[in-house]
Amino acid sequence: MAMGVGLGVGLAMASSFSDQRGSLLQKAMDWFSASQNSIPHLWASLSLASEKTITESRTGTSFLAVLYETQQLVGIGIRKKSIIGIKNINVYAFGIYADASDMKEALYEKYRPLSADELKENKDFYGDIMDSDISMTVRLEIVYGRLSIASVRSAFEETVGSRLQKFSGADNKELLQRFTTQFKDEYKLPRGTIIDLSRQHGHILQTKINGEVVGSVQSQLLCKSIFDLYIGEDPFDRDAKQEIGHGLASLLKN
Repeated sequence: MAMGVGLGVGLAMASSFSDQRGSLLQKAMDWFSASQNSIPHLWASLSLASEKTITESRTGTSFLAVLYETQQLVGIGIRKKSIIGIKNINVYAFGIYADASDMKEALYEKYRPLSADELKENKDFYGDIMDSDISMTVRLEIVYGRLSIASVRSAFEETVGSRLQKFSGADNKELLQRFTTQFKDEYKLPRGTIIDLSRQHGHILQTKINGEVVGSVQSQLLCKSIFDLYIGEDPFDRDAKQEIGHGLASLLKN
């Protein structure tokens, strides 16, 4: 994302996941598949009273293990912006969620012969996830307190616009505008603001800000362009993509 102080979002990402975090995410998915009633000690940050979460330690951002009842957390990361090549600013933390049943229905037969380790390195696997009608969400939580909604619009115009061009060979200005105009000036983005970009069945991209639906656009191309930012060939955060890829592969194979 771009920042209100002139930070555009041709963002340089730097996020590393520890072996411990990968293990915790795997335990989260194993727990969900095995039982929704038990409360094992999965993570350092665990809400015993209600919903389980995993915390991104560098920003203190917590992500639910399960979103919208069926979508499971498969990976998290931080997006950073480099200022004049000197200082990196944490812009937002993100979590990627996917529905295991949808994954299996769409892709299990095709990728049954491959192991989870093989899948996370498989280019076609990521491409099929982006193309398929799988319920998924990118949850962004703002950690930079001076981010403006105008900066968000500009960021999406640049990053999503480039992906629309990449996949279609055209600028798709009308489609891009239908998406970016959802981010109206009336919305404020203080630290802690949550933005959900969810692909619903029928390739409908629904946008929520702090739980409020601000718009929906039906477009397979737009959905693919959004997820390409995170799991495509040139993702914002390559380390996070590896973690997400492992999580997605585990959902399919478990």
